[in-house]
Parts: sequence; structure tokens; C-alpha cells
Amino acid sequence: MTDVTVPAASPTAVSRARRRDPVPLSATIGIIIAGSAILAAMGGSYAALIVTTGVGYAIVTVGMVLQLGYSRQLAFSQSVFMGVGGYGTGILETRYGLNSAESLLAVIAAAAVISFLVGAVVTRAPGLALALATLLLPLFLYQLATFSTYLGSFSGVDGVLPFWNGPTYESALVRSGIVTVVLLGLATGLVLRVIRSGVGLQLMALGEDERLAESIGVSLRQRRLEVFVLGSVLAAVGGAALASAQNIVTPDVLNESAQITLLIMVFVPGRKSIAGAIVGAIVIEYLSTSTAFISTNLDIIEGAVLLLILLVEPDGVAGAVTRLMQARTPALKTGGNR
Repeated sequence: MTDVTVPAASPTAVSRARRRDPVPLSATIGIIIAGSAILAAMGGSYAALIVTTGVGYAIVTVGMVLQLGYSRQLAFSQSVFMGVGGYGTGILETRYGLNSAESLLAVIAAAAVISFLVGAVVTRAPGLALALATLLLPLFLYQLATFSTYLGSFSGVDGVLPFWNGPTYESALVRSGIVTVVLLGLATGLVLRVIRSGVGLQLMALGEDERLAESIGVSLRQRRLEVFVLGSVLAAVGGAALASAQNIVTPDVLNESAQITLLIMVFVPGRKSIAGAIVGAIVIEYLSTSTAFISTNLDIIEGAVLLLILLVEPDGVAGAVTRLMQARTPALKTGGNR
């Protein structure tokens, strides 16, 4: 049997290619400019609060695209680390006097350490075992937050500071929304940089076939842990953004319905679409608060939608559009040959 060796690109060539790639930076700048303009136009209205909340969720879903979409890491712990971000900022600001920037940096560091320790254990479990292991974490921590007086019990932690304060509530909401958009832009640029790098190719190979990925030299344990930590840190940043926008964090951020909401925000637009994850998070958050019927029956509607997507079109709207375009292309060619 003849060994086939694939020539590797030199580190210098790879570094130059990454510097020439304009997509991550362009996406970051585009999101910041467009998002800031939209929030500034909305002023301090209720719609601006909903959009800012949706942007906070989008920070989480962008990380989930890398986890669930590309590497297919079945980890359902995003709501847990949203709780770490939300409760972390709330406790640090209301009880220890830290400002919003200091609490955000502390939450990022804490989420990185906690996710590394947790991920070093749970990412050893493959597939469904990892899903079950992480699915139990929200149930445990929700009960802990609900009955803990230190975490505010059922009422949660009130008085969370906005990212960027202002003379009025409306101005503070707009300023904090702009900071949240900047965080989303940075998160999107980072995830795009990973996806479009050699590491991204390894993650795609890991998602398609773990044995094949390992046979070509991919370190499975290292890549699994790295993806878990990055997704968890982005979830914590998103949780901090939600707490900042709403000025409160409650145990609801930790429960299983919050995790289902995140899954719908990713799977309905398409689990491999970063643009879909951003738009889906904002649109679904808006729809969930638009009418009393949807907000009252949210759990039932979300469960039905998620089940329908998984059964009919696992790749979501993006997958359906791609499949439709591929089906039309041969038909057009056939018609042209006539």
C-alpha cells in the first residue's frame, strides 16, 4: 500500500493568507456600523431594548454555530454559561462595587477557567454522552439559583449596571446597545477567523468523521476542549450583555427553556450560518415578546418548531434555500440545452 503525503503549507504562507483574508474584519466593521446606526435611530424605545436583548443572544448563537454547526459538538451548556455571565456581573457590581468593564473582564476570565475545568471532563464523552452530561447542568444550576439567597432566589439579582451609563435611561440603553453590538462584531470576527483557518478545516473534518480526522493528525481532545471553551466564553459574554440590557438577571436564564430557545435561534436559520444565527436571534427574540399568545405559550411553540425543523430540514432555512437553488440549477441548464 502506497503512503500518500499531503504537502503542508509553510507557516509564513498560512500567516500571509490569514492577513489577506478580509472577511472577518469586514464582518466585524459591518456589524458594528449597521447595528449602531439601527440602535441610534431607535432611540431608547422598547423596540431598542428587544433588539439589544436579541444582540446579546446573538453573541451566544455565533459561538453555537462553531460548536454545533461546524464541529458538531453536542454540548447543551450555553444557558449555564449565560448564567455565569449574568450572575457574575450582577454579583460583582451590586455586592463588590466593580464597574461594568471590570465585571465583564472578570466574567470572561472566570468563564474561561470554569469551562476549561468542566470541558476537560465532559468533552471526553463522545456524541450523545456529552449531550446528556451537559444537559443535566442547567437543571442542577437552575435549582441552585432558585433556592440560593446569595443569588437572590426567585427574584434574582437586580441593579445590574448598563455597559455604558448615561444621563437618562434612554441614552444609557442606546449606549449599552452599541457596546453590545461591538461585542457581537468582535465575536463574529473571531469565529469567522477560526472557521476560515486551518483549525476550521480540522473542525469540519472532526464534525464529519472523528476517525478520519484523527487519522490525518487532528488532536480530537484538544480541538473539542478549545471549541467548548470558546463557545462557553461567548455564552458568558452574551449573558452579561442580557443582564446589562435588562438591569437584572433571574434563574430563568439557566432553565431548560432558555437552552431550547438558543437551539431554535441556531437551527431554524441554519446551524452553519453565522448571519442566520444573528438574524435568527434578533427576530425570534422579537417574536417571542411581540404578542401575549406567543409569550404565554412559548415553551410549546418552541418545542414544536424545534421538532419540526429537526425532522423536516435539519439544516434550517439556509439548507432549504441551498437545496432549492441546487435543484433549479440543473433544470435551467437542461432548459438551456434544448
